[in-house]
Amino acid sequence: MPTPARNAAPRTKGIVIRPRLLLTAVAVVIAAASTACGTAGAAAPSSDMSMTIGYTAVGAAYDDLYVCEDKGVFTKNGLDVTLTLLNSSSQLFPAIASNSVQIGAGEARTTAAGALAGFGLSYIALPIPRYYLEMWGSPSITSPDQLKGKRIGLSSPGSLGDASVDALLRDKGWTENDVRKTFLKSTSAEVTALQTGAVDVIVTQPPTGTKTRAQGFHKVMDFTRYPSAANAYVTTTDFLKSHPAAVAAFVKSEVECLAMLHTDKAAAIASIRKHSGSTDPSLAEYAYDFFEPLWAKVPTVDPALAKEAFDDAAAQRHDPPPADISSYLDNTMVDDLQRSGFIDSLYKKP
Repeated sequence: MPTPARNAAPRTKGIVIRPRLLLTAVAVVIAAASTACGTAGAAAPSSDMSMTIGYTAVGAAYDDLYVCEDKGVFTKNGLDVTLTLLNSSSQLFPAIASNSVQIGAGEARTTAAGALAGFGLSYIALPIPRYYLEMWGSPSITSPDQLKGKRIGLSSPGSLGDASVDALLRDKGWTENDVRKTFLKSTSAEVTALQTGAVDVIVTQPPTGTKTRAQGFHKVMDFTRYPSAANAYVTTTDFLKSHPAAVAAFVKSEVECLAMLHTDKAAAIASIRKHSGSTDPSLAEYAYDFFEPLWAKVPTVDPALAKEAFDDAAAQRHDPPPADISSYLDNTMVDDLQRSGFIDSLYKKP
């Protein structure tokens, strides 16, 4: 099995799609796509079992993927997987539509825009059904109530951080004019901007922002109170139809690795340290303790959360919300694993 290219650049790398340009980008990508139309004893992957999985930020949220790679779970289930880091959630749909990645993990709101524009997508798993980000900032900001007029550092428009702040604004009854969103293109740039005083707070997933506590910054809040299809796994309906065994093997791997996150803390922390951009054991443990209650054991795609994502995407298109999104959801593989008792068996002590 080839060594996964963690930072291999998909064809979409470097593009920043602003919300007002997203619909145009979706249309262009769809048109282009239409025109173009290891462990001992593991099964040997074939080309039909090869896939690139795109994820949208460095951090512990994707420890399910990290553990699957590090512990050889993908290979055990017959898959040849390459993990690819995308710039942000806004890059996910273009990467999927152009076939740069075959399965993507990211904020469902951005990919739903592509589905509503007519591109065939299927959401197959939802391992974290909440916004899983934190806000870190100046010690003078002790409450989100103090954010009016403040500069909020974010990676890019349409990113998970951007969506999380939107959820906060709705909760507060505020508008975007009440805060100053500052888009910095990457989470590392967010940290630098906070440290230099260019922004007042930043929104990142642990342990990225957590690192700033060593410079005297502190956690203002987290966004886990807000339910969301925040890192839904999605593939194209064409890939699902042409590679059903590969997609089923991915979902099986996913539930196995979620179980590993819940039952093997040492392995989970080791993968966080290896892949999340921080080798500090205390930061890795902090991130694990943050995420462990959030990781689902049964990663069913919640229809209500998916509907909310589609409604938001429709609002950006100035369209009425879709009446029925069931054709975009495929929980059959997770449901089969649950009904068979396989998921329960992963949590039984030997």
